[in-house]
Amino acid sequence: MKSDPKVAVVVVSHDTKDLLLECLVSIFASATGDTEVVVVDNASRDGSYDAVCAAYPEVKAIRNETNRGFGAACNQAINSTRSPFVLLLNSDAQLTPEAFRALSDCMRANDRCGAAGCRIVNAKGSIVCNTGSFLTALNQALEQAGITGSMSGRSLRRTYVPTYGEDLLDCTVDWIDGACLMLRRAALEEAGLFDERFFMYSEDEDLCFRLKNHGWMICHSGHGSVIHHGGASSSQNRLEMLRHFYSSQMLFLLKHRGRASVALYRAAMKTVLLLKSLVGVSLNGDGNHGEFADRLDALRGAREDWQDR
Repeated sequence: MKSDPKVAVVVVSHDTKDLLLECLVSIFASATGDTEVVVVDNASRDGSYDAVCAAYPEVKAIRNETNRGFGAACNQAINSTRSPFVLLLNSDAQLTPEAFRALSDCMRANDRCGAAGCRIVNAKGSIVCNTGSFLTALNQALEQAGITGSMSGRSLRRTYVPTYGEDLLDCTVDWIDGACLMLRRAALEEAGLFDERFFMYSEDEDLCFRLKNHGWMICHSGHGSVIHHGGASSSQNRLEMLRHFYSSQMLFLLKHRGRASVALYRAAMKTVLLLKSLVGVSLNGDGNHGEFADRLDALRGAREDWQDR
């Protein structure tokens, strides 16, 4: 590590020790040039913090006594660094040299690129979509209902598949999942860091929304890929994470589209989940009834969370 780093790699972890150590192995094998690495441990109980300190004394490790959430932990790390670029990487992800190079090249190629992402593949090698259209009152419900396939309007579709040019870049993306996301510090200084009211989910979308409002582009590269196991922390308490998911989406809508949009979203999601629950029961006996019943309960709980904000 050199004394004047140019890229700060930020990893937030909660009870993912083994995957975290694999993630760090991939970072040190892949990141080139001047790099600093920061790990923020969100109150892990599996020895993650001590393991990192023992294996990687050169890493700046921050331990939180409570789980502050993804955005707040990222802000801690960003504020503790000085590099012009920040790479956010989930603790259950593995960086590749091609991905690091692609993200760095994307930033160098366009000085108005405020955030850059690349392809994500799961542990089986299948591509996982990590780009999307900004949330509206209806597009999440329409996608949940499975009826967006024939819709051409981008605002009606929640998922967005990048369309690359000859340079294998798409700089018309709305937002990119924070599992692997390179950010320009100058852009963050204009748009602000993560909104810490988002405990988990939608904080990356909210940041990209603000970046675009300040004239920065969100770019996705077709070069390179990152391996992402996915859900290593959130799977530990699925129902609670579902509630965070819906709560964060309602907070996003409240912040950027108003209270009426939240009410319409809540009604649309409730209708779709209830209908899918009933269809699941009629077609398959118990079918997916439990799945959608859980989602309905989470949606109701999320409403209470939102009302407390």
